[in-house]
Amino acid sequence: MSLREKLAAKAGSIKVTPEDLEKAAARGPLPPRTAPGQLMHMQGKVERQAAEIAELRAQLEAAHRIGGAVDIPLDQLHEVPGRRRYMPPEKYAELRENLRHNKLVHPVSVCPRAEGGFEIVSGHHRIDAFRDLGRATIRCVLGDLSSEEADAGAFYANLMQSDLTDFEKFRKFDELLARQPGKTQASIAEQAGVSEATLSQLLSFRHLPAEVLQLLDDQPGLLGANAGYDLAAATRDGRSERVIDAVKLLADRKIDQQQAVRMARSEPQKAKAAAVATGFKVKAGKATWCDVRIAKKVMRIEFRSEDEAQAVQEAIREHLERLAKTASSEDAKR
Repeated sequence: MSLREKLAAKAGSIKVTPEDLEKAAARGPLPPRTAPGQLMHMQGKVERQAAEIAELRAQLEAAHRIGGAVDIPLDQLHEVPGRRRYMPPEKYAELRENLRHNKLVHPVSVCPRAEGGFEIVSGHHRIDAFRDLGRATIRCVLGDLSSEEADAGAFYANLMQSDLTDFEKFRKFDELLARQPGKTQASIAEQAGVSEATLSQLLSFRHLPAEVLQLLDDQPGLLGANAGYDLAAATRDGRSERVIDAVKLLADRKIDQQQAVRMARSEPQKAKAAAVATGFKVKAGKATWCDVRIAKKVMRIEFRSEDEAQAVQEAIREHLERLAKTASSEDAKR
């Protein structure tokens, strides 16, 4: 048998009596040095915590019967994922500063956990504020909702509050449908108190390109449901690249939502071919007398001097008039 196994067997044979716990408590706060002493110390600590929690539960139940509240240590309060309600950072800062200078008016709601401590039913931000302010306890009341009812209530309260953007509402509906795959969109819409059309419009965010969804996770207020619906339609029509480019410009505040939709729907403009200039030079001896440049329908003649340009101007006019008469005669024959 190894040394570790021998020690484990020895520790397993230790029986801790109430008298042993009293002796361990009498030794004061210093932890014991021996393994049996440490075991008794830990067991005593666990039993004291269990007794404290049981006492708090009893106090909560008694207070609940008479409509009262009980102070509970913050380290005994545990958050359940998905139950926290959304609060904008600026509003949380106001709440914290209010609680810094004023008493808590509304106690938080909790319910006992099977594994010890208490679940937070509502009041997450008040508890956060107390923790930020260095408080040790907070006033609590016993919640009247079951765990499932508390989860559903928090979800729908979050869903319908005006502070949420349309994209955040989409994320919550998408999460709800994933958690309840057996439910139809119609039943979810009825349960949430919104129309099926509203839910369908919100869920259209699903069809946006992944790159756009990443932008919206960082800036959820970038697109409303109407623009999101139109851009999702453009994505389904094969215009994903146009949608991505439009939303990037929107994120950079170079265009607004309506312009982004128009851009995504429009055909990309083809680059115009640059006009190739041609021409020739007329020499007078070794020097250039005039330089002629032609680009599409435009001809440009540059002379050595203004006097030479004026001298040739009349000849050019007469020659052009003769060419125009010839062109007119040919048009008449046609």
